[in-house]
This record gives sequence, structure tokens and C-alpha cells, in this order.
Amino acid sequence: MIPFYIFSHETRFDEYEKDKAKLKLLQKEYEQIKNKLEGLLSQGAISEYTKCTIIDMSNKVLEHIAIKYNSVKEGVKAVMGGKVLEYEAKTIKREGIREGIKEGIEQGEDRLSRLIAKLMENNRSQDVIKATQDKQYRDQLYKEYLIGQ
Repeated sequence: MIPFYIFSHETRFDEYEKDKAKLKLLQKEYEQIKNKLEGLLSQGAISEYTKCTIIDMSNKVLEHIAIKYNSVKEGVKAVMGGKVLEYEAKTIKREGIREGIKEGIEQGEDRLSRLIAKLMENNRSQDVIKATQDKQYRDQLYKEYLIGQ
């Protein structure tokens, strides 16, 4: 619900826009939120991606709700991260995707290696060739040899 926290301040946007001291108090609240997220991250309760996503979503909600209040938008974004954060979250997500792809490839290679080893143990070298060329046949062999994913 953190991204929607800004709604609790909506009725005071005019005040924040006109009074820098009140805007500073709002920024302090968001600084505390950001620090709590950092604490959760350091405890391992959330990931860097989760932290960045929460902050990014908070900024997106802020963009829409405070559309007429530039000081409010810029003041909160200055504390929460703004554009730099969007790139951090995207980079973290891309790295996670790359890791997942790498892991998937390794698992697939391991699975195929186990199948080939089983086929060779059973003197089925022709099936090795066919399995590398025919996915349906390969899947059939995985089932035959009980080689799971």
C-alpha cells in the first residue's frame, strides 16, 4: 500500500506547494519510508527489485495525483529516487531474466546429457541422433527414461 500513501496527503497539496517548511515535513516522511525499505532490504525481507518497484510505483501514483503540484512531485521524487530508480529497477529485472535464462539453459543441457548417457548405456546411438533432431521423440525418450524437468 506504500505507493498509495500519498493519497493521505492529497488535501494538503496546496499547503505543501506554498510552504517549503511543510513540504520538507512531507519529504521527511518519505525519507522514513525509503529508510524502512532499505532496512527491509538489508534484513533480506525484500529484494532490491521489490524495493525499486515499490518506489517506482509510488512515483507513478505521485505523478498522477499531484499533476498540478510541481513542488510536491519534485520534492517527493527527490527523496524517493526519480528517473535513476526506473533504470535501476529495469537493470535488476534484466539481470534476473538473464540469470533465469542461463539457469534454464543449464538445466536443459543437463537433462539432454542425462538422456544421451542413458541411450549410450543401452547401445541406442541412433536414438541419440534422432533425439537431437526431433523434439517430440526426445520428449518421448525423457518419459521412457523418467528424466524430469
